[in-house]
Amino acid sequence: MTDKISYQETLGSIPDIASGKGRAFIYIPKGGPDIISTLGVIDFISVDESIYRVGGESYFYLDMNAGSHHVTTTEVVKKAGFTNKKQYGKNTIDITVPEGNVTYLRMTAYQARAYNVDEVSKLTAEAEMKGLPLWTNSSTTMTIK
Repeated sequence: MTDKISYQETLGSIPDIASGKGRAFIYIPKGGPDIISTLGVIDFISVDESIYRVGGESYFYLDMNAGSHHVTTTEVVKKAGFTNKKQYGKNTIDITVPEGNVTYLRMTAYQARAYNVDEVSKLTAEAEMKGLPLWTNSSTTMTIK
């Protein structure tokens, strides 16, 4: 569920960021200590109460309301059935998405299907996303309530 569309091609084809919104590029770079167990696997990342699919060694983007957001990875789906508003997955980060600007989030595999999530600079993200395919199946799969 990927397209061989480069990051640069994606930038040239996506709409402008709407008023009141910011954009986040989310990606899993190539490599990692146990990436072999992660390749071809669909995992999940939550942003606030929405859960998105993510595929190994790919990238996608989300436009979201400007402001603060809570992002989690690893065991997100296991937490989805519970009413835990503070932590939906094991590894978390709180980010601020500025209006009209782009934030970059890197999911790094540290063991099979377990990820850390970090906010990284544009320079770092662009270097690591080079050659990654665009993940085209990131639609919201469920909502945590």
